[in-house]
Amino acid sequence: MLVQVLVALLALAAVVPHARAADGLAPVPGLSGLAIRVEGEGWGSAARDEVETLLNAVADELTGGAAHGLAGPIVVSYAAGSPVTLFDKGHEGEYRVHLSARNRGWAQYVYQFGHELCHILSNYDQRAHDAARRTTQWFEEALCEAAGLFVLRSMAVRWRTDAPYPGWEAYAPSLASYAERLVAEPHRQLPPGVSAASWLEGRLAGLAADPYRRDDNEVVANLLLPHFERDAARWVVLRYLNLEAAGTSDGFAGYVREWRKEVPDEYRSFIDAIASTLGLREG
Repeated sequence: MLVQVLVALLALAAVVPHARAADGLAPVPGLSGLAIRVEGEGWGSAARDEVETLLNAVADELTGGAAHGLAGPIVVSYAAGSPVTLFDKGHEGEYRVHLSARNRGWAQYVYQFGHELCHILSNYDQRAHDAARRTTQWFEEALCEAAGLFVLRSMAVRWRTDAPYPGWEAYAPSLASYAERLVAEPHRQLPPGVSAASWLEGRLAGLAADPYRRDDNEVVANLLLPHFERDAARWVVLRYLNLEAAGTSDGFAGYVREWRKEVPDEYRSFIDAIASTLGLREG
C-alpha cells in the first residue's frame, strides 16, 4: 500500500504545475518592449515575479512583440473590486492598472490584464475627462472585452508547448476552458433571427448614455473576436483609435470613419469588415 501511495504522489507531482518565481525563478521578460512592473501586496499565493512574467506574456500576445510606440511604463497593483486603468497617470508618467485577480488563478489575470492593456493601447487617455467622447466609449469597452477573450484563447494554444516556466504547460487547459465558458454565456449571443445591425440599432442610444452596459458590450465583443482571431497582427489598429480631435466624429458611424482614416492603408479593409459586421454603411 505504501508503495502505491508513493507512486500516486509522484504521478501527481509530474502533472501539477509547481514552478514559482518565489522558488528561485526570475521573471521572464516579454518581447513587446513594454515596461510592466508589478508592485505592492495582496497577490495572495502568487509571487510578484510570477505575475509580472504572466502580464508580459499577455502583452506579447496582444502586441505581436511590438508595442507600437507606447510611451511610459505600466505599473500594476492589486485592488479589490473591478479591474481598472486609471485615467490619471503617476508622477513619472506611468500608466496605473489595478487588477483584482489574486493567488494563482492565471486565467483571471490574463482576462483582466488583456482588457486593461487594450485600453492603454487604444489611447484611452485621449478621452480622459472628456464628456463629449463618452458616447462612443462603449465601443472601446467592447474591443477590450474581445481582447481579454483573445489573449485567453491564444495563450491557451501557445502554452501547450511554450509556457514561460517549466510545468506551466499544465495551465493551458484552464485558460481555454475559462475563455470558452465566457464566450458561450447566453447573454453574449445575438437573439435568434436578429441581425447584428438591427440589434445594435436598438441599443445605440443606451450605449451612448452608458458605456458600461456589460451585457451589450459582451455581445459586441463576441462579434468582433473572430475578426482578430483570423490575424492577430490586426490588433495594431488599437494604436489608431481615439486619435480624432474632440467633436470631429458624428456619432458612432463617424467615430469608426475617423478610426479608418487614421489606420495604415493595409488595415482599412479590416475596419470596413468590422463596420459591415456591425451594420454600418461605408462612407
